[in-house]
Amino acid sequence: MAFLASREVDLVLDVGANVGQYAQALRARSYTGRIISFEPVRDVFRELEAAAASDPRWEVRNLALGAAPGKAQINVSTATEFSSFMPLTSAALRHNPDAAAGRSEEVDVQRLDDVLMSLGGKSVFLKVDVQGFEEQVLIGAENCLRTLAGVQLELPLEHMYRGDWDLQRALGYMADRDFVPSQVYPNNKLAYDPVSAVEVDCIFRRKTAARAPERADSPFAQPAPP
Repeated sequence: MAFLASREVDLVLDVGANVGQYAQALRARSYTGRIISFEPVRDVFRELEAAAASDPRWEVRNLALGAAPGKAQINVSTATEFSSFMPLTSAALRHNPDAAAGRSEEVDVQRLDDVLMSLGGKSVFLKVDVQGFEEQVLIGAENCLRTLAGVQLELPLEHMYRGDWDLQRALGYMADRDFVPSQVYPNNKLAYDPVSAVEVDCIFRRKTAARAPERADSPFAQPAPP
């Protein structure tokens, strides 16, 4: 990913990892730095743990991140990528009936502000894909946001979860914290309207960030394209 290379990112925080798809995509695109993936659902975490087992620079944690530490009930969907602390909307079920929650599970929740100092990293990138819970993760990362090289958020165009924020509010929230969009990618198409995206992945850059100088120990096997 060119953005990570431009900031010489050496640690990616993969919040809402599911079974490791995002981390595997980073490896496929030549990122060789550290990744720490967070996934709270136990059965899903075991698949994530197996995916990362042969990669010494990929750590996994059976943990949710949110606005306050404690325990919380997460709704576990048949299609586990829809599992969320937020209740589903009818649009989610129209899009994929397997989004329906079959059970709930109590999971551990911590604030990213409380765990980041122990993680290290000279240049840290935060990716958050937590099914409508993104704002809560960021509230618990208020101090971290001042130091991050960049942030990637999954933001809704069609609301799949009741009570999640909308695109405009998310953009305003990030602007108030000195971040502006750098890249935007449509993500998934509605099953009942295939010319419409469900959400967008938005990479935010810091307004005042300067391009980092290239380092000999860059965590990229090959230079990224401009």
